[in-house]
Amino acid sequence: MHAAMTRAWLIGAGPGDVELMTLKATRALARADVVLVDDLVNPEVLQFARADAQVVYVGKRGGHPSTPQADIVAQMLEHLRAGRSVARLKGGDPFVFGRGGEELQALQAAGIEADVINGITAGIAAPAALGIAVTHRDYAQGVVFVTGHGAGSGEPDWAALAATRMTLVIYMGMRRLADIAGALLAAGMSADMPCAAIESATRPEQRHVLAPLRDFADAVARARLGSPAIVVIGGVASLALAREAAKRDAGSMKTLSVGIGCRLHSEAADIDAAVRAALGSHDFEQIGTVATIDTKVNETGLLEFCSRHQLPLRLFSREQIAAVPVASPSVAAHAHLGVDGVCEPCALLAAAASDAAASTHDARLVVRKTAHAGVTVAIAAANHAAPAPHPAHQDQDLR
Repeated sequence: MHAAMTRAWLIGAGPGDVELMTLKATRALARADVVLVDDLVNPEVLQFARADAQVVYVGKRGGHPSTPQADIVAQMLEHLRAGRSVARLKGGDPFVFGRGGEELQALQAAGIEADVINGITAGIAAPAALGIAVTHRDYAQGVVFVTGHGAGSGEPDWAALAATRMTLVIYMGMRRLADIAGALLAAGMSADMPCAAIESATRPEQRHVLAPLRDFADAVARARLGSPAIVVIGGVASLALAREAAKRDAGSMKTLSVGIGCRLHSEAADIDAAVRAALGSHDFEQIGTVATIDTKVNETGLLEFCSRHQLPLRLFSREQIAAVPVASPSVAAHAHLGVDGVCEPCALLAAAASDAAASTHDARLVVRKTAHAGVTVAIAAANHAAPAPHPAHQDQDLR
């Protein structure tokens, strides 16, 4: 045995967002000769592994075919005894429904010590992604993490859990959601109890459903939410409703569409400065959309600016832009792009397109073309939603 010469790590990769993986986890991963990876681990995490590391996918996802636990342990021991260091990479935290405890016991029984590197478990990260604090003085004095896929003797005591009056965070419960909700209702939990289901938490494809307990299973079924998902049942789930209401209120203030014209390889910082200069007395938080010509689809600085501020980028064709009159045509824009201008037409087109309620698609400029560091900016809004024009500029309508 080469236990003294080898290292083993049980690593939690976090809930999905690669940036939520710990520094300690990335450093350990970079040292491993072999990486055994669960299905729920974001593949982007493997960027921290050595280029020459052997990566082995071993499944372990609820409801899907997976490598038997005994086989995983056998693989780990085989590599370790051959003198190779092994990183066992698990989604979330290895000790929270990750069977990390079993693997640690098996390694210890073989005389091999392993370092356990915690990860952020989905039971905390998923609620947090919706603004739900699993403990809150006004709602719950504690939280219970429980698996929902048990059956028979493995079934959780839902009546006892309901009696705790604590937040219930349920892993692997999506397939039995109707049974779980029924058991909680039968145990006396209020039919109005707020509930949340969060699929693919912290990932770009994250989706969720919020509903009272009485309607929860049906609402999740209608939305076709699936695994991996976390279920939260308790008063704290109402915090997500409050957050969504605040977002809707904030969204109603995002009335501005910003049209941008820029040179090739413009810096995000220059675009940011140009937009802020053009805004004048308007608030940056009022911006709902950024727009430009479709030839800028891969413009790095513009994409970085939109990503940094989480703003959608709308692209318009030359034909669409050419159909919008420009008060002061640009010779340079026409020479390079075949249109009389970019920022003003794109701002107007985006404002009209974002206003689904306007049958005439009317829009107006609230800030005409300004130029800063080689970036031109114009700002528009739908006519009925347009804020007062910037005092230094005159409105122009799109009819």
